[in-house]
Amino acid sequence: MNRIFDKPRGQIATMYALALSFALVGALALGTDVAVMYVNWQHSQKTVDAAALAGANYLNGGITYSDPKTGTAYTTSTGCSGETSGSTPEAVATQVACTYAVNNGLTATNVTITPSATTVQVAATESTFPYFFAKALGLSTYTVSSTATATSPGAPNSVTSGLFPAGIQCTSPCTGLANLVPGQSISFGVKHTLLLSPSNYQWVGVGKSAPALSDGIQNGVNGTFSIGDTITVSSGAKTGPVDAAISARLASCPSIADPCTGGNPSDIPAGDPCLVVVPAVDFTQSPTTIEGFAEVYLENTTTRTQLNGCFIQAVAGNTISSSSGGAPNLGPTAPPVLSN
Repeated sequence: MNRIFDKPRGQIATMYALALSFALVGALALGTDVAVMYVNWQHSQKTVDAAALAGANYLNGGITYSDPKTGTAYTTSTGCSGETSGSTPEAVATQVACTYAVNNGLTATNVTITPSATTVQVAATESTFPYFFAKALGLSTYTVSSTATATSPGAPNSVTSGLFPAGIQCTSPCTGLANLVPGQSISFGVKHTLLLSPSNYQWVGVGKSAPALSDGIQNGVNGTFSIGDTITVSSGAKTGPVDAAISARLASCPSIADPCTGGNPSDIPAGDPCLVVVPAVDFTQSPTTIEGFAEVYLENTTTRTQLNGCFIQAVAGNTISSSSGGAPNLGPTAPPVLSN
């Protein structure tokens, strides 16, 4: 009698094995499709994040820099919805955000850019991604949507660590430098100010000792400096230490196309020692106070008696600590942040 039931038990085991195999294959297929969907969403989300941040960088300047990939000026021909022409900050922000999104794999017609005075939102909806194994269930394509909004805090009212100890004259209230644009040459004047005689060096933020001045020129001044703060003003030639410090700083700068004479200001590498943040001060007042901050690229023609450079609207790494809507926009802006 037992032999009669042996065969059915063997057949049932085989059927169970086949059923489990189909279930496992189905689960593996479903997992593969889900994994591919996640990878596609992740790429889309990272791209819109980066595009929003790239666009927000331009909200305070309205300068049409060249697209680093093509070498041509940003235009509206990329074709994103919401992209606008012109050179206003919002328009340039849409151009940059759209160009960045398309250059990194998104389809222009699937991207929508929404700018405001302080934010750039980038949204992407791609609806033609194909299923692989789920086609067996009658599914053909799926949609991936992603959105990112970046906020530009504006001009900085505080700088932490690395301040270059040479001040730009800006009569209080400081509005005289507001029309300077990135790439425009700036003159500190002989002996580093526009007002003082050639026989008088004027450095700021450092004491009178030669070692402190030398270290400040070469490495930047440690400490936090804010708009409205009183800042020390130092005189004295200190010829040897100043010459050595300037030479050492310039020698440590990478070899790039000079952004002051035709090079792309957007191509300055992070941490370039020639990219410095300097305070705008009113040397006619005593005590001397900080009126704002400007970012300057020092040219290799800089000497002890003449600082040469140009305004740059970029952010030197680890220099901008906070921002204020009321701070004068003299070049640098606090880095944009993702707000959602």
